[in-house]
Amino acid sequence: MLSVAQAMQRRGSAGVPLPVVYPSLAARGANICRSQLTLIVAPPAAGKSMLSMNLLARMNVPALAFLLDTNELTASARFAAILTGESFTRVKTAIIDGGGDTYRQRLLRDMPNVQASFHAPSADDVALEMEAYEQRFGLPPEVVLVDNLGNQTSQFGDEWAVLKALTLEYDQLARSTQAAFICCHHTTDLESAEPAQRTKILGKISQYARLILSVGFNAETGEFKIAIVKNTEGRTDAAAEHPVILHADPARMLLVEPQLPMPEMQQGAWNFPVPAG
Repeated sequence: MLSVAQAMQRRGSAGVPLPVVYPSLAARGANICRSQLTLIVAPPAAGKSMLSMNLLARMNVPALAFLLDTNELTASARFAAILTGESFTRVKTAIIDGGGDTYRQRLLRDMPNVQASFHAPSADDVALEMEAYEQRFGLPPEVVLVDNLGNQTSQFGDEWAVLKALTLEYDQLARSTQAAFICCHHTTDLESAEPAQRTKILGKISQYARLILSVGFNAETGEFKIAIVKNTEGRTDAAAEHPVILHADPARMLLVEPQLPMPEMQQGAWNFPVPAG
């Protein structure tokens, strides 16, 4: 038991925001913080992975990614596309054809402490991999990505009960390790390009996450909308009526603020601008 003053002194890094990637989200108080669970939710193929991978690639902090909904080739090509501005298809083809050394060097240079795991059936597996990360690098990861929760729960009969237990476990793991947890999850399969309301999250698992971002993507306009449907440290838009709007080009895994120019596709010619502050 601690007094409030003692808690302030012994807080460690609990609650400290990770580096800002999208200032428009930060301006609304939607910061991804250590010791907290963040959910990114959307229908299938609406951009959950694109957002989470851009966050991970651009935060520049030690990270551990559980990429349970993809494979090694696709994941490495996506991250390389984010870093270089090239198309995902071009990068993937080059790797298959034996020309992937340039991308490998770029990944080693710009994401040296981002480790990936492609198999984690349970939260226990996630905890074990976190321990292995700390043994290898001397410090635990500052951010842990799980993409997505459905891959850890679909084999169970009572999937919704398991989902609630899983999010509670990740919330507690975030608290005990002081890592920021980002978990991707599905909403109902809507035909709209608008972000889903909080009530549309499958399993209704909004209790334990401190921040929930609901994503919608319009392929015709390139608008990538992020609604802050839960935020314990800022304004909540549960009905998803006032989203932040980014610009996206999924072919290049490109996701930027709308005031920034969409760069032309040139090999190795583009890097993300560093946000002010």
